[in-house]
Amino acid sequence: MTPTADDVIQECLSLEQPRSFFLYAGAGSGKTHSLVVAVKSLKERERQRLTFEGRQIAIITYTNAACEEIARRLEHDPLVKVSTIHAFSWKMIKGFNDDIREWLRIKLAGDIDELDDKLRRAKTVNKTSQANQASRDSKARRLASLDEIPEFTYSPTGDNVSRQSLNHSEVIQMAAAFLPQPPLLDVMADRHPVLLIDESQDTNGSLMDAFLKAQAAIPGRFCLGLLGDTMQRIYNDGKPRLDEAIPPDWAKPEKRINRRCPIRVVDLINDIRAGADDHQQIPKPGAAQGAVRMFCTRQAPGQDFSLEDQIAKQMAQITGDAQWATGMGGRKTLILEHKMAARRMGFEGVFAPLYAVAHLNTALMDGTLPILKVFFEGVAPIAAAALSDDFTLIEAVRLRSPLLDPKHLEAAGNNQFELLESVGVATQSLCEMLKNNDPLVEEVAQILLSTGLLALPDGLVEAMALGATADPAPETSDRRALEIHAYRVVLGRRYSEMAAFAGYANGLSPYGTHQGVKGLEFPRVMVILNDEEAGGFLFSYEKLLGVTPASATDMKNESEGKDTSLSRTRRLLYVTCSRAEESLAIVVYSSQPEIAKDRVIKAGWLTAEEIVVL
Repeated sequence: MTPTADDVIQECLSLEQPRSFFLYAGAGSGKTHSLVVAVKSLKERERQRLTFEGRQIAIITYTNAACEEIARRLEHDPLVKVSTIHAFSWKMIKGFNDDIREWLRIKLAGDIDELDDKLRRAKTVNKTSQANQASRDSKARRLASLDEIPEFTYSPTGDNVSRQSLNHSEVIQMAAAFLPQPPLLDVMADRHPVLLIDESQDTNGSLMDAFLKAQAAIPGRFCLGLLGDTMQRIYNDGKPRLDEAIPPDWAKPEKRINRRCPIRVVDLINDIRAGADDHQQIPKPGAAQGAVRMFCTRQAPGQDFSLEDQIAKQMAQITGDAQWATGMGGRKTLILEHKMAARRMGFEGVFAPLYAVAHLNTALMDGTLPILKVFFEGVAPIAAAALSDDFTLIEAVRLRSPLLDPKHLEAAGNNQFELLESVGVATQSLCEMLKNNDPLVEEVAQILLSTGLLALPDGLVEAMALGATADPAPETSDRRALEIHAYRVVLGRRYSEMAAFAGYANGLSPYGTHQGVKGLEFPRVMVILNDEEAGGFLFSYEKLLGVTPASATDMKNESEGKDTSLSRTRRLLYVTCSRAEESLAIVVYSSQPEIAKDRVIKAGWLTAEEIVVL
């Protein structure tokens, strides 16, 4: 009897005779289930030894939500350490302060030389040269102060702005440099004889190379397990063609059954994938037939989104599923960019000014921007608790307010009653302002500042001192000035926009980005393909659908085996379509909808009866 993929993995996970592996697991194939089953089996066999030696099985996954889900399924066992790639990298390099300092010294000196060269070649003083000069000066100051920093710090979820802080990129680069060689190589293997990497195709390429080198150096002491699907690589810093880098002596099990999608969707994603590789899936036994439709319409300036509601009603008639016609909540709509969700959900006025400040983008996208955390993790939960009962409200405030921190209460001494009373008044003021009202963000922030109910980041306080504004951003390369201006614009928006943004960021909205839904599944899925609205250059559905010819750069990159906008877009379409558990609607906003229809039919993805031109 041929062993299953799960059997192969469990055999590989051995402390005595470890064998590294790459598990190919396509969409909906139960990759996380296999990971959990394999780790549970290893724990049962080796619990006593791992405990005695003080070692842990390490699992790296892409998001904090995925970390929590895997840890929950493993019952938060202390023998297993589940973390994001940034948290794992920092855990490995933390404390190696001399190595960190020397790496930074070399890196900063190289960056300064590069910027000096750009400044010498600049013909005029413009925004680019000013930004380069500001960056050069900042790096020079940091280089000069390195010897004054005894210990470096980092937070995977923080803003890391203090002098001794490392940024996200530096932590990844340092881990990639340090891990493949002693002493960190031995430290990693001694702490974690088994390292499993979920969504390995999206793990930073340099770091993946470091893990592969580490495994090759000590194959008898270190088991590296990679789980993923190269067709679901959607981030640009993942390692291209990871499957080709896997050593020949590794095990390469494969999970082919798609346990999520109906037959028609499995057929579609197989056809989409056929242009990239030879992997094909089969539906689970007894899978429903399901339904797929494509709706093509001409892109028009100032177009609203009522068409998407009309399409949903058509899907209700086609599928016989009335849930399609119940509004946005009856379906999951997948869009390419966060700003597309912002327009549809009404939080563009908060999102746009923050998105326009380049250095805020990463923290904005992952929800760690301090100004957002005040409202997402502070105000929003308190407002929601106020709709329940007094106990729930008190608990929500207790968990979030610095006024109720045990140390603050202890410092209040005999005045604790007055302190608690002031917290109650502050909470009531906040809840009354939000009840049946839509105040300005500035008004909400003023209550927080005046009462101290929640801690506010310095940048927000600075913006409040200057007041809200609707003025355009200043012509400057000063990062702080641009940041404070963006906060001032946000202060002038209504709280309902911030609340809508919070709901979207916390995954509660009926919208999701193509990139953000990997691993998730929904009964009814509507995928929006709209290059013009997305406004990016990394992806092009018009090219993928044959409406626009591939560029010379695309053809050059393809001939050299490099990634192209077509290959990236194909992977993204595969990911989005494979979220559907029952039925799928693909909405194409195109400059030439008839051509889009013809090319999709010619490619064999859909039949003429499955495509509607509106």
